[in-house]
Amino acid sequence: MRAAGRSLYTRLALRVGLVLSISGLVLLVAIVLSTRLAASDAYDRILTGSALLIAENTWYQNGTVNVDTPVSAFSMLTANDQVFYAVLDPAGRVVAGDPEFRPAIPWERLAEGPVVIQGRYLDLPVSIAFVGRRMPVAGNPWAVVMLAQTNNARESFAKSLGSNASLVILVMGLLTVIAALFTLHQALAPLKQISAAIQHRDLNDLSPLTQEVPAEIHTLVASINEFMRRLGVHRALMRRVIGDAAHQLRTPVAALLSQMELLSMQHDDAGRALHQARLRELTHHLGELVNQLINHAMVQHRADSAPLETMDLAGLAREEMADMLSQHAQRKLDLALQAPAQPCLIQGDPVSLREALKNVLDNALKYGARTLLHINISRSDAAWELRVEDDGPGIPEADWERIRKPFSARGGNRLGASLGLSIVEEVMRAHRGDMRFGRNGDQHFVVTLRFRADHAGEPGPQALN
Repeated sequence: MRAAGRSLYTRLALRVGLVLSISGLVLLVAIVLSTRLAASDAYDRILTGSALLIAENTWYQNGTVNVDTPVSAFSMLTANDQVFYAVLDPAGRVVAGDPEFRPAIPWERLAEGPVVIQGRYLDLPVSIAFVGRRMPVAGNPWAVVMLAQTNNARESFAKSLGSNASLVILVMGLLTVIAALFTLHQALAPLKQISAAIQHRDLNDLSPLTQEVPAEIHTLVASINEFMRRLGVHRALMRRVIGDAAHQLRTPVAALLSQMELLSMQHDDAGRALHQARLRELTHHLGELVNQLINHAMVQHRADSAPLETMDLAGLAREEMADMLSQHAQRKLDLALQAPAQPCLIQGDPVSLREALKNVLDNALKYGARTLLHINISRSDAAWELRVEDDGPGIPEADWERIRKPFSARGGNRLGASLGLSIVEEVMRAHRGDMRFGRNGDQHFVVTLRFRADHAGEPGPQALN
């Protein structure tokens, strides 16, 4: 038995944890980026508002640009940040603010409205807002308001917002993992119930499991029930074979022992020879009975366990006919085997089919076939029919159903367990075919074995009628 692998719960927990971790990481990165963008956008709007307020207080008069910088423009900005500003007239002169503050002006975007860019001033990272105000002059009409603020406040705000969001995500992620693990434990509970139900069962209890289970594991429970059904069938078969063997062997073994005792009490040669002949007959009968019981058990076992093979029915018939007739070489019989030129392909178990065909031929040679034994193979719709014809008395029609059953009473005071044709019946049933009895126009007795044809390259075989 192979060692148990990693538990299903552990596998699912690891996979769920991995998915949640990746999802949480992606969400964390997304929130950090979005908070930084949100903080940047908020501070850009404040910076732009302050620059617009300065621009609103910039006008042209008497050939010069005048600026009345309102204090409120700077009060809107963060106190912890440094602020730099300058106002340039259309000629590029600084008319207000820091004359050293001369960042590059994005002239191509100035006409579209306020522009905010990131830059550096005095080795400090700053955000710079540019606002253009059109003046009534020739040439370049733009007076430009440039307002810059260091990024300390916005960076601090973004970090604070990101940290708070990360903390919320981590807490919610932990709660989600705990909830997921609990849910997995509850979801796998039916498997544990099934395991407990099987472990606590009696060894002889092969009845189906009746627990209500989720749809996802219904197939598993159905497979277990089907396995127990097949196991029950095989156990019943084993018990029946053992019971049949014990019942059928009891009488011939007792008779054999009795004959041995009678032989030991005989003192004359004639009586001794008589009992010896009886012993040989009983021993031969016992050997045949044991062989039949073994073959019967073998056929029953292989009915649903042996793999089927594609085989030629005509070739199988030729081999078995040659083998059986070699044991009756001294008899003068009209023998014939008629079969199509092409292979008569069927799906079957070669071992069981050989046993079935051998029993049919043996039955015909022992109890029929006075002077004639013919085998004919022909196609009939979706089936191949193998007919064994002999000129013996045959089986009375009233016994056709009875002799299909094992251990049925034998006619003509014949010894044996009457298993030959019952074995044939079981083999044909296992191959989804049938065995039929009848007489032809010459009143010869005919046993017909009907098999499904193997349709190579065609749709599946039709049902036999």
